[in-house]
Order: sequence, then structure tokens, then C-alpha cells
Amino acid sequence: MQCCDKTIRIRIVSAFLLFAVAAAVVAQVQNPLNKPDSSTVTSPPHHFTIPKPRPEILAYNRIGYALYFVGTAWELLGLWMIFSSGLSAKFSNIANPLSRFRLIRAAVFFALLSAFMLAWRLPLSLAGFLIERHYGLSAMSPWLWIADLGRGYLFGLIKIPAVWLGYLLLERSPGRWWLWLWAASVPWTLAMAVLYPVFIAPAYNHFKPFPDTPLRRELISLADRAGIHGAKVYLVDISRRTKKLNAYVAGLGPTKRIVIWDTTLRGFSDDQILAIAGHEMGHYVLGHVWQGFYAGAFGAFVMLWLLSRLLPWVIGRFGERKGVREIHDLAGLPVVLIIFTGMLFLQTPIESAFTRWQEHEADRYGLQLTHLNEATARVFIGFVEHNYSDPDPPSFITFWFGSHPPLKDRVEFALTYHPWAAPRR
Repeated sequence: MQCCDKTIRIRIVSAFLLFAVAAAVVAQVQNPLNKPDSSTVTSPPHHFTIPKPRPEILAYNRIGYALYFVGTAWELLGLWMIFSSGLSAKFSNIANPLSRFRLIRAAVFFALLSAFMLAWRLPLSLAGFLIERHYGLSAMSPWLWIADLGRGYLFGLIKIPAVWLGYLLLERSPGRWWLWLWAASVPWTLAMAVLYPVFIAPAYNHFKPFPDTPLRRELISLADRAGIHGAKVYLVDISRRTKKLNAYVAGLGPTKRIVIWDTTLRGFSDDQILAIAGHEMGHYVLGHVWQGFYAGAFGAFVMLWLLSRLLPWVIGRFGERKGVREIHDLAGLPVVLIIFTGMLFLQTPIESAFTRWQEHEADRYGLQLTHLNEATARVFIGFVEHNYSDPDPPSFITFWFGSHPPLKDRVEFALTYHPWAAPRR
């Protein structure tokens, strides 16, 4: 038995090391993409420099970095407490007698578990809310913050069918349950990506077609040049929640759209908004949403496979003492979430390197489409001034969870990338 445990521990460590090595390799491969191609650049204007961030901007970011790591540890601690204290077994004992239908039992159990975790996360959620207000970045009232917590809890219950199916497969197909669950997760994830912009996002904010103005006509013309005919561009009333500026692409297929925040419309010039739109159209044209979907499907395959190896060992080692009698006992769900949380944390550098590459390519595409170099650079500087973004974060922070290239690099790239003006050879 000790030999078996040792072998399993070696597999666990090897799997986690594989995540770390892959993250380092991907980061090394992607680093050159954050630098301009020397054959297509010119020197940046001397008068155009990114301002040194104010002390409060640096302090805001340091707090954010700390909260990220503290939040992950806090999440893992809460899940372990609910398992090790026997509370998850009590939740299971409450749910099981209520109905002979597995789905009902899974729903009650997951609702109780989610309520506990909502209360557990409350201190850090409150800290984040107060920090945003302290630095003048939040426009959210306490009542809206509480309402968002409630909405988040209710939308989290959408996972109940996945929990029910997962535990059904664990009992019926203990050897291949992870493969069947992965196969079911692919269309589920696709459906969520399609439905998010039309069902979930509108529960938080109001979306409307971009106003019929000269700027809208320029946006439509820009989309036509990008080959996006009949483009859907929306304006969202994000100013109810934040004073930050941004835009994004969401949805798949018929629900794909470019969304511009109303704060962006008020805070940036028309040229800057066109520059932002060009970047977002780059995501659209380059198929980044689909790339993210494929990468997510592959990541789910790997993590479910790892879970199928780790879960029996953890339940076998600790389960009986905590009231979890079988691997398919719902009371073991906190263990599943601990393993998933740990794996998601460890794969963060891989995901970050991937999204940094996508963002760099979208920057490149936007510049090629609009030729608005200085407007693009001013957008990035605006993120420092309005969003309190760190223009030059520590290398480790960029490596671990930097979803975008550092703003300093993006400004430099925006000001020096002129392939359309390169001399003929």
C-alpha cells in the first residue's frame, strides 16, 4: 500500500511539474511576440512617453496582486474546511433523504455548498469592493454590490446539471467517467459561450446598439474594411459599476458582438474609440474566441484526466474519516473543487501566455486596419490614468497572470509598428 501511495504521489508531482514546465516554455516562446518586428519599425516620437504612474496607482496594483494570491489560498482553505470538518457530509445527509431523484439531491447539496462558499468569500469580496471605492474607481452602490452577489449565486446554480451528470458517471462508469464528462462538457461550454451575451450579461447591465452617430458610421465602415459585414457593435452602461474604460468581444456564432463601455465613449476621443474597435475587430477576424474555446476544451480534457487519477487517492486516504464513503458520494465534491482550483492556479501562466499572444496579435491587426498609431498608444496610456493599470508590472506578475502584454510594451509597439510605411527593398 505504501508503494502504491508513493507511485501515486510521484504521478501527482510529475503532473504538476508538467504544468509548470509547459508554462515556462510557452512564456519563453511568446516573449518575442511582445517586441516589434525590427524590419517594420521606426523610432518612437521623443515627445510621446508613458507617464510615471502615481504612487496610488502602484499601491492599488500591489494590493491587487496580493489579493489574487490570498484569494486563491482562501478559496482552497474554505473548501478544505468544509470537507475536513464533516460539513459536506452533513449537507449530503440533508440532501439524500429529500428525494429519490439524483438531480434533486445534487441540486440541494450544491445549493448548500455554494451558500457556504458565498459566505466564506464574503470578506475578500468586501475588501475588493472597498478598495475600488477607496481609489475612486467604483461607481457601484452597496445595494448593487449585494445584488450582484445574489445574481452570481443564482447563476452559479447553472452548474447543477454538470454536478449531477459527473457523479452519475462516477458511479456507472468508474473507469471512463472523466472521458464521458469531458465529451458532455464540450457542447455545454459551447452553449454557454453562445448564450452568455444574450442571457447572462444582460442580467447585470443594459446593452443597446451603438448610437446612430458619425462615429457609428465610421465603426461600421471600419468593420466592412475588416470583412465583418453586418457587424454588431453594442454600448453597455458599465458606468453603473465602474469608472474604468474598456471594450471587449463576446459570444460565438449568431451572438458574437463587439461591446464598448459607455465610460469609454465619454473618456476617449473618436480616434481612440476607433483604435479600440480595430483591436476588438482583430479578435473577431482572427478567430480568438474560437481559439479560446478549443484551448479550453483541451485544458478540460487534461484536467479531467488528472482528476480521475487524483480523486480516488484523496478520497481513499481521507474520505472515510470525513464521512465520505464512496468516490461517487456527493460529500466529496469539495475535494473535486480543491483539485480543480489547484490545477487552474497552476495552469494560469499557460493561459496568460496564450492570451498575451492573442492580445498582441489583436494590437497588430488593429494597427494594420486603422493606422492610428498615436491614438492606439494614447488608449494604453489612458488605461494607466483611468484604470490605474500598472504600465510595467514585475516580470513574475506578467508571467503568472498577465493576460495582456505590459502597457509599456504595447505603447512602444503602437508607436513603432508601421509596415505600410516600410521602404521597398
